[in-house]
Amino acid sequence: MTGIVLGIGNSSLLFAPKGTAFDPSETIELVDPEAPHVSVFDLSVLRGDGIFEATTVWKGFPVSLENHLRRLVTSAAMTDLPEPNVDAFTAAVQKVIDAYDDPEPGPMLRILVSRGFDPTTGVGANKSHLPSVWIFLDGKGLLHELTPLTMISLSRGYASDVTAKAPWLLNGAKTLSYAISQSEHRLCGRRGIGDSIQYTTDGFTLECPNSSIVAQYGDTFVTPDPRIGILNGTSQREMFAWALQEGKKTEYKKLPLAELREADALFMTHGGWVIPVRELDGKAYEVDMPMVEAVNDAMHTGRTRELALTIGPSGDYEF
Repeated sequence: MTGIVLGIGNSSLLFAPKGTAFDPSETIELVDPEAPHVSVFDLSVLRGDGIFEATTVWKGFPVSLENHLRRLVTSAAMTDLPEPNVDAFTAAVQKVIDAYDDPEPGPMLRILVSRGFDPTTGVGANKSHLPSVWIFLDGKGLLHELTPLTMISLSRGYASDVTAKAPWLLNGAKTLSYAISQSEHRLCGRRGIGDSIQYTTDGFTLECPNSSIVAQYGDTFVTPDPRIGILNGTSQREMFAWALQEGKKTEYKKLPLAELREADALFMTHGGWVIPVRELDGKAYEVDMPMVEAVNDAMHTGRTRELALTIGPSGDYEF
């Protein structure tokens, strides 16, 4: 059984101009996941300089792959990386999925893109300036579970207009620079809390360290507008698609933390999953497990796929 599959991408194809003909089998080379494959002279190691995406592959179906690759393109543009060739990346992902052979139905897929070798180093000066790419599927590591979460709110330390005033902070890009997110997770671990929700100094909800937050008020599902400077959630859009298919309402808005706390129910969404929240800052929330299971089933079977591709914030946004 092959429960962990790792591939090193062919960057000349993965970043080729749109419409370039390519052999799908040549987009990525499968390698031994236990062997070393990253140079210390790569900027992902030296500077954490790169972008990534992650989702669940459920019984061979990569949840929200199109939206993940669209977001990869957006992150690449924000970080001045070459534009990913979506067709080539799709083929590379499929080659990795085809090599997976394990009873675990929901392995985690990760797409990692580094800026490549640091040209200011003696080693990097003689290397290609194309990005480095790794894609892996892991059915042996820590996977998602639906146990309802306890959460706390933590200040991000800046105001809600920081994205407009300081776009170089790259808020809204999915970068490899996750030191702050890891720090939050360690803090939650020390306190015995499942996860955290970030908020601005002027009191508006942002996101979780590596996920989105969705609030339910009656039949309306609300999430913070990503234009505040957070990731445009892929699993969140799948959940919105499910809600619309069920005749419910959805809304993006600049969401005060105080209003979030008044929700009937809360959900954390990421990696192809919707996970219920049972407590935030000591306040208890309703947990409807049959509904949570129905949403996840809709996502994992592709029922929400097409509609999720059309969902996103619209209209004017005021910072």
